[in-house]
Amino acid sequence: MDNRKIKKLLLKYQRGITSKQENEALEQWLDGVNGADEPYIDDAIIQEQLKRVKANLNAQINPSQPHYRHLTIKLGIAATALLISGLAILFWSLQQQNKYKQLIVKQSVQKQINNGWVYLQTAKGVKHTVKLADGSVIVLNASSRLRYPQKFTAHKRPVYLDEGEALFTVAKDKTSPFTVYTTKFATTALGTAFNIRSYQKEHKVSISLIHGKIAVHDQLSSVRGNSTRILTPHHQLIADLHSIKSISFNDETAITGWIDGRLTFKDASVDEVLNSIENRYGVSIINNSRHMDWSYTGEFKTEPVEDVMKTICLTEGIKYNIENNAITLY
Repeated sequence: MDNRKIKKLLLKYQRGITSKQENEALEQWLDGVNGADEPYIDDAIIQEQLKRVKANLNAQINPSQPHYRHLTIKLGIAATALLISGLAILFWSLQQQNKYKQLIVKQSVQKQINNGWVYLQTAKGVKHTVKLADGSVIVLNASSRLRYPQKFTAHKRPVYLDEGEALFTVAKDKTSPFTVYTTKFATTALGTAFNIRSYQKEHKVSISLIHGKIAVHDQLSSVRGNSTRILTPHHQLIADLHSIKSISFNDETAITGWIDGRLTFKDASVDEVLNSIENRYGVSIINNSRHMDWSYTGEFKTEPVEDVMKTICLTEGIKYNIENNAITLY
């Protein structure tokens, strides 16, 4: 039955003028509601409501004492109308909650397609995995912006990490180099896995090779002979405002642990530490501390943000305050 027929039938039932066939139709409708597959409905609540409504209907159709039929129907009509109204309100409320949850999900990962290009942006506390048309996989960290063409053409596979951090697992294609562009560097690979971290507030770019081989070209360098560097596995290129250096690493989890929610710091600056915490836990940090010269080393796995802040602030000799999703250092 459509909504209009159901409404008319319920109105007739409230007036006590439904026929036996109409009562049976109403029963069928209730059974249909009972079997509906809605992901946002709490089955236990709905089942209890439906049980009460159907029991009331059965009492009206087959009263045990005919002498009191008239009074029972009147009381039953009032009770059933109240239950059905409550059920309708419950359905509406759960639908609104579901819409709100969907809205939150949509806002946490923004995706736009314009002129054949895909634009992705993640919010704080959110990671996102995307598979490209060539089979390459990108895991995008929180507070990151990425753009790439819907289809790769002309034997080129360009991807732009405009902000943030991402792990790239590149599908092999010797005829089409895969290149990731940041503000400063162009990192090219034929088939490999590497991590790039480039947050503006950290004033630093790090490119880490997990396996394979990559060529990192400095797009801003004025020195031709020193503008491209080749990285081999377990080597990392780090560029800040003052220098560019290459170092080696043994533990890959120190580079890619963020995918599993880990925080790993080695001689990290205050900007790197605080930005990582903001992105991991979806909080905002206001630094009113005068202590800015950090070189923090430590690792956190599944600890709550309160424990992380307590440990770090104790090490750095500062205090903190947490209120809702805001953390103040002083």
